[in-house]
Amino acid sequence: MTERPGKPERHRRIIAELRANPTVRISDLADEFCVSTETVRRDIDDLSSRGLVNRTYGGAAATSMGREPAVHERGDTMVAERDRIARLAATMIQPGDVVMIDAGSTTIRFAQRLAVEGMEATVITNALGVASALAGTGSIKVILAPGEYVGREHAVYGQATADFLAGFHADHAIIGASGLTIEGVTDVDPQASWVKRAMLARAERRTLLVDHGKFGLRSLQVVCPLDRLDALFCDVAPPPTLAENLRRAGVQVTLA
Repeated sequence: MTERPGKPERHRRIIAELRANPTVRISDLADEFCVSTETVRRDIDDLSSRGLVNRTYGGAAATSMGREPAVHERGDTMVAERDRIARLAATMIQPGDVVMIDAGSTTIRFAQRLAVEGMEATVITNALGVASALAGTGSIKVILAPGEYVGREHAVYGQATADFLAGFHADHAIIGASGLTIEGVTDVDPQASWVKRAMLARAERRTLLVDHGKFGLRSLQVVCPLDRLDALFCDVAPPPTLAENLRRAGVQVTLA
């Protein structure tokens, strides 16, 4: 009897199928997964709500590599998974550490967790959401980068941002991403990619926080190859091929 794939595996395979074909039908996926059409419909609704696929009549279509939902929309999905990732990743931070944090729904959760912990630290960020999460803690000093404000990301970007970040050293760079493939970290926004690179270049330890929905997603731009990362925090184990490439790149994978 064919083993039925679990929800994370179904999501991964739906996205993988859409890379090979522009559209997929619910009935075909139900047969392939040995589940009901209603189960596949819920899978597609979930992926659609996260901006990973486009819902169509009777199926799904591939979404654009250059577009993703705004940060507040992304923050409404995978809430429990992001919280687990943020909670575990926050345990890396030691009193007195300097931490660079980029803009994103998962990195905001990480900042919220640091605020709960309340240890002494310095945070350098381009994200107003991160700065707001840490406001009023008393123990965490926040340095907010200058730049051009982008409302959908509630963050600043541009040459001024990158130049500002280049003037600091940090113990940790904590970044999110639109996708993670064997080629590396990917993002839909070139400006965001440059900020991530600037943070990675100035930190002693470089950490990526992503949920399983990002596995295998090729977005517009490759931010960096896998070997530029030191650590990955995620909610489920990466698919075998990606996991093997992470291992070869020396990336420490921690499951939340």
